[in-house]
Amino acid sequence: MTSVGDRHRSLRDETVDELRRLILDGELNPGQHLSELSVSERLGVSRLPVREAFRRLEAEGLLESLPRRGVRVVELDGEELAVVREVRVALELIAVRTTIDKADAETMATLQQLLLDGRTAMEAGDDERLVSLNDDFHEVIAAGGGSRFLSDTLRSVRNQAHHLVGGMSTAVTQTHVVIGIIVAALAAWELWRLHGNPPRLVA
Repeated sequence: MTSVGDRHRSLRDETVDELRRLILDGELNPGQHLSELSVSERLGVSRLPVREAFRRLEAEGLLESLPRRGVRVVELDGEELAVVREVRVALELIAVRTTIDKADAETMATLQQLLLDGRTAMEAGDDERLVSLNDDFHEVIAAGGGSRFLSDTLRSVRNQAHHLVGGMSTAVTQTHVVIGIIVAALAAWELWRLHGNPPRLVA
């Protein structure tokens, strides 16, 4: 049985993270009904943090409320997936633009290191490490421009995209093109940094 509460974070946040992970990893199936009682027993927590987790994951689009029947894991059709993908690409481009505009040296160095670590993990066939690095990479990009709203919104849309394509590992495979675009943008920033002001991208 999965249990939370052993790390130095609030029980509420840990419960949200673990329930999100169960959805994104496919351990909870699309359409599966969830109750506060069943989830609290599974995670080894009280029903209060589970109730809060339900609310937050509903806001992220991973759960939907059922009157007097708890919640269920969201099921969306192909058309909705196409929309989510378009929204994600648009938000990723805004994140890249704002990150490059801010031109924070520490952020850029972190991104470059994550890319190097990702290449090493890919060559070693370490899928678990690659999934973690991919998530870190997109988190840094999302936060690189300094907008909490953009970071939170992009995280929510990215989680929905991961869920709809069948989990985190599948999503990693499908984001190589997006990462390639971001790498090209970072390379352009580095070139401009050496010869003048960073470019402003148009999303």
